[in-house]
This record gives sequence, C-alpha cells and structure tokens, in this order.
Amino acid sequence: MPPLTPEPGDSRLADMTAPAKDSLPARLVLYRYLRGVAAGNVKACGLLAPDYDRTAFGRAGGCRAGGLAAARAKLRPADLAALRGVTVPTCDDGPGDGEYTVAFGDLKWKGDPARPGGVLAANFTLRKTGARWLIAG
Repeated sequence: MPPLTPEPGDSRLADMTAPAKDSLPARLVLYRYLRGVAAGNVKACGLLAPDYDRTAFGRAGGCRAGGLAAARAKLRPADLAALRGVTVPTCDDGPGDGEYTVAFGDLKWKGDPARPGGVLAANFTLRKTGARWLIAG
C-alpha cells in the first residue's frame, strides 16, 4: 500500500504553527467583519478602529450611521453571497509591531470569490487595542 499523503487544499490538515495560532484572534475579527457585512449586521462596525471607520465610511461612526447599508448596496449579489462563505486562513506580520495584515487574495472562498473594492479592501491591517483586536486599515 502506498504511503498516505494529504490532499492539497485539505483545510483539516492545515499547518497550525505557533504564528498561525497567535494570529487566530486577529483573523477571527476579520472573519466576523466580513460575515457581518454579508449579513448587514451593524455589530460588525464595532470591529473597526475609529480611524479606519472614518477612512472607510467618511466619518467617525459612519459605518453604523448608514455607511454599512450604503456599502452593501454597492456590492453585487454575488459578492454578498461569496462573503457568506469566506474564511481567513492566514495573515502576514506587520506593518507595525504586533500587527497583522491580510491580503484580499489570501482570503479563502467556498465558491467564486467576491471582487475587491469599497469595503472589501486590497489589504486589511489588524491591530490589538487594549484587550481587543480591531481592523485598523
């Protein structure tokens, strides 16, 4: 019998090295945000750092004050459907100490991927603020 080898892309056998385990809380924040955008849940706005909220939605508190609904209206139905199946399997260190960056291309999709643009940034920076991880860029 030949030796057993893992199938490429089998997420059950993903390498959970120490850095991947360390970044899990940060990646979970981005996962919840993207799934929240898909659902139209304004609780997802609480996962944004104030500076990023201002940058992405035009003013402080802009996400909760109608910005999320307006951003969702600009997404194609296929993009919203894709966000319902997105995962955040990996991230890179930086740009600052203790921060992580997730490139849009590193997101994993159950089906066809969403298109980047608008609230679907090319890169997301995750930063720990106090005891919480937030999307900072």
